[in-house]
Amino acid sequence: MIGQCKDYLIQKLKDAGIKSKVHTSIKTLEKSNESHVGAVLFEGDSFARSGSKTTYTDQGGVKRKRTKIFNRKTSFVVVIGEYEESKCETIFENFIALLDRGIIIDDNFTAIEVEDADWVDENDSVLKAKIAVQVKITFDGGLYRDSTFGTMSELEQTLEEVKEEDNG
Repeated sequence: MIGQCKDYLIQKLKDAGIKSKVHTSIKTLEKSNESHVGAVLFEGDSFARSGSKTTYTDQGGVKRKRTKIFNRKTSFVVVIGEYEESKCETIFENFIALLDRGIIIDDNFTAIEVEDADWVDENDSVLKAKIAVQVKITFDGGLYRDSTFGTMSELEQTLEEVKEEDNG
């Protein structure tokens, strides 16, 4: 999930107007001498037990039950730095506008949440950019377990096998 989310954010940054390499670690971001910069930094994963269940029919027509074992929130900090304030704001707004409500990961919908953005000028940042914005993006998904429903004929066959073992 982490790799898919990171790749998604990197592509959206490029689509929004980041022309240079998108950094994925604080170390490479701090060493960057560019005034036009973008970064996707992994922040963390949090888990909470869940027990929600849903039933569905797969493509083969088999009825299945999907149990959400854990809620999973994966967070990233996206950084956009630029030499001109107006250009930074334009790239930032383009980036936010390009984000979908969610993405599909392992056949499950994973919602995308945008949290507060922090704007910093050159005096408050390690970047060479004159102005930078960082925004937290959280992917709200889960870990799931699928199971199938048995048919009555399978149940009857199992009961017959058990009876035969008991009589044998």
